[in-house]
Amino acid sequence: MGDCTLIVNPSSGGEKAPEYLEQMTEQLRKLFGQINVKETEKQGDAIRFAYESANQGHQAVFCMGGDGTVNETINGLAAAGGKAAFGFIPLGTVNDLARAISIPLDPVEAIRMLGSAVLVDLDIGKVNDRHFVSNVAAGAIPEAVGAVSIEKKTKYGPLAYFIEGGKALADQTVHRFRITVDGETFTQESPLLLIALTNSLASFESFMPEAQVDDGKMRLVVLKESSLLDSLTLLAQVLRGEIKASESVIYRSFKRATIGLEDGDSLITNVDGDEGPAFPLEIAILPSFLKVYAPAPLHEQRG
Repeated sequence: MGDCTLIVNPSSGGEKAPEYLEQMTEQLRKLFGQINVKETEKQGDAIRFAYESANQGHQAVFCMGGDGTVNETINGLAAAGGKAAFGFIPLGTVNDLARAISIPLDPVEAIRMLGSAVLVDLDIGKVNDRHFVSNVAAGAIPEAVGAVSIEKKTKYGPLAYFIEGGKALADQTVHRFRITVDGETFTQESPLLLIALTNSLASFESFMPEAQVDDGKMRLVVLKESSLLDSLTLLAQVLRGEIKASESVIYRSFKRATIGLEDGDSLITNVDGDEGPAFPLEIAILPSFLKVYAPAPLHEQRG
């Protein structure tokens, strides 16, 4: 059995991560020879821990934390060339990647799942010098969502994002984007631009029902300038998983894109829930770049 690293964000899950540490290490001892536990103290620690562990030849790198910890761990593994397998226990508010690959949201169940887990392919995206596993967004809604406080996340859970996003619908600051997707260039004025890798967004698992974590594609959604009524209609379509057919958006499935701003505005992106790079953006997909521990199919679990 090879070695593995376990990266723990002690502040995740309402600071409950340490409560699951003993159970997690006990499970990993059944699968690996040596377990190296690393606790994060500041931003960037998980990137460094994952990068060093992969380059030291560890067979796998696991993390326990929210979407931010997952994103940092992915970035560290990507910087090391994807040489180590990836596993995680979701402890955050949204946990979009866990939802996308059917990892139980209950930490105890997620840890138990590892006993029968299988390795599956995982696409990751790259935006400028950052990697992501869920989405890149820009505009009034992601700015509002990104400003949600820890207190509100703890009190309301995923509903906190829904509330703040709804408020932002009333203040649609429009930007003019110049977009090139797989060689096709167009411009569009829009209050919201989104690139999605998985079916789940801000805990809404029906957002992009056709998206798979290993299909080698990303989806671009650009909201057309619209009235508040149009936006509310779109929100209903999002909840029903019908955004692809909506007349209120431009939708493209793609592998590579360049996106810039034509109006000279300054606009920061949101990447997997945290602040991302400024425009212009160079976006590409890295298909099946990582192996991730996921629940075995039901027929395999039943033997």
